[in-house]
Amino acid sequence: MLEVHHISKSYPGEELGAVKDVSFHVEQGEIVSIIGKSGSGKTTLLRMLAGLMKPDSGELIFQGEPFKNPEEQLIAGHDSIKMVFQDYELMPSMTVKENVAYKLLGLEESEKTAQTNLILELCGIIDFIDRLPRELSGGQQQRLSLARALAEDPELLLMDEPFSSIDPISKQVLLLEIQRISKELNVGLVFVTHDTLDAMMISDRIGFMQEGRLIQIDTPETLYKAPDNIHLAKFLGLINEFDAQELKVFEGLNIPEGQTRLIVRAEDLKLRERGKIAVSVIDCRLLGPNYLVRTKSEKGRVFVHYTDKALRIGEQLGAEFDYSKAIYLR
Repeated sequence: MLEVHHISKSYPGEELGAVKDVSFHVEQGEIVSIIGKSGSGKTTLLRMLAGLMKPDSGELIFQGEPFKNPEEQLIAGHDSIKMVFQDYELMPSMTVKENVAYKLLGLEESEKTAQTNLILELCGIIDFIDRLPRELSGGQQQRLSLARALAEDPELLLMDEPFSSIDPISKQVLLLEIQRISKELNVGLVFVTHDTLDAMMISDRIGFMQEGRLIQIDTPETLYKAPDNIHLAKFLGLINEFDAQELKVFEGLNIPEGQTRLIVRAEDLKLRERGKIAVSVIDCRLLGPNYLVRTKSEKGRVFVHYTDKALRIGEQLGAEFDYSKAIYLR
């Protein structure tokens, strides 16, 4: 559906936010998240995908047709690609119903009402049809913003950090609703976020950007279990990093040719009564479904672990891991 071929964009005298030789594609109905630190180029990339900004080089193709230059259009953008903005862009003096109906130009009144109700039902805000935007919660406003975008019958939705002002529980519910709507309508979604848990929850594929470059794009499982670099590994969760010398404490471990580092995710560095590395517990914090435990070795190395039970500060244990779950990096 959407093809991105080697696009680049830079700002005079500014390195942050630049995009450098990025290529990927989005299939019909696919959800692709773009993650990365602030300044990695995520928003610049999204604005180019929306047709609001022209790349310095490269090409964007949608449904087989190259993008039009935004500077040559009366209204920049693509008719079949709609962006759901972080600030919602709602009409404050219009009711929920009017905010959506406003986008359904050219329809008979009865058809417009039926289509408006259908979209509001789909987005879960039909019960608030006569309220003004200021009378809605943040999550409800986000649903209304989504409903307005869907009213224009897009084939691809773009969302830029859309949940920054929504509480965590409401955000999770809304994420699952957006996933359902995308799949039910077969509408593609490109979702920019710095929250890796959001991306892991709903994405078919995730792309990681670093300093303007798309370092890796793949399924959430592949990125988590086989990241291409240490920065991506750290971005997706807590890790323990070992160099070649430290690995000598693990008997029988053969480091693959050319690899110099090994990382073990916090949940995979297990704590036992006895283990290859003697450690003592220095901290234990409840996170809800599990505990985050920090330990220190006799040589002063600090490790992180997830456990299913609380451990005593000062408790003497051993750390070990399954080599098949380790990640090797150059």
